[in-house]
Amino acid sequence: MNALFFLIASAGVNTLLMPASAKGVLTYYSRTAGDEAIFYNPATFKAQSDYRSSIFYTNLYTGMKNLHIALTREFNKIDLGISIMNFDYGRIEARPEYPTEDSTGFYSANDFCMGVCVSSNVTTNGRFGVKAKYIYENISVYSGATLGLDVSLAYLNQYSGITVGANNIGGTMKIASESVNLPAKLSLGYYRIVNKFILSIDLHYMINTSSFESALAGEMRLTNNLELGVGINYRDYLYPGFYLSVIHKGLSIKYGTSFYPYNLGMINTVGISILF
Repeated sequence: MNALFFLIASAGVNTLLMPASAKGVLTYYSRTAGDEAIFYNPATFKAQSDYRSSIFYTNLYTGMKNLHIALTREFNKIDLGISIMNFDYGRIEARPEYPTEDSTGFYSANDFCMGVCVSSNVTTNGRFGVKAKYIYENISVYSGATLGLDVSLAYLNQYSGITVGANNIGGTMKIASESVNLPAKLSLGYYRIVNKFILSIDLHYMINTSSFESALAGEMRLTNNLELGVGINYRDYLYPGFYLSVIHKGLSIKYGTSFYPYNLGMINTVGISILF
């Protein structure tokens, strides 16, 4: 119940802040690229001339499950993508208020988000991206929906990159006659390539709670087909992250894991991406 309270108490659809893919356990804002970036940072999202489809599944020990799907393609130097997220809270035991705490059964809850992302180069090294989202939350017999927006700018060259933007900017959502805000945040990310290593840092300001989150990570391509990354994250508590990617031509398989705070325990994310 503590995990559920964290996810839905202070703002609507706090699951938008949960890892959407394997890179989500590292510096996801500065270092996600390609179609995976559609979940985090529209400016660093880049599509290819062929269709690419990705699917990521995240399992939390509390019985919660998160599914993300993306379909992307480049059209006339404009990168376009569609993403879908469904977060299933699992079976939640209902317990009434005092004077009794006896269980009255179980109920379900889920969050759903569908977005359309557009990004493009605006200079030789500069990029701009925007993502419009439809967001729906259902808790037992209560539900609500709203629209949200992600927008960002990035400067990327051969050796480094810096990006800044805002996520989950939008209207309020009404759940059981109570108005809640989306978990809006401002983000800054930077990375630097040093020989075979990539060092990166993310900094996030959570608008609703006036708090900061951050991440520091190191990555390395061990071979042409194998990438490895480790990181340390801060969200009220310090927690680690581990990332592994196996790439072969148009196919990539990615895995991420972390010991997450807020009693969510160990989370595991696995995904596959196919170019066709």
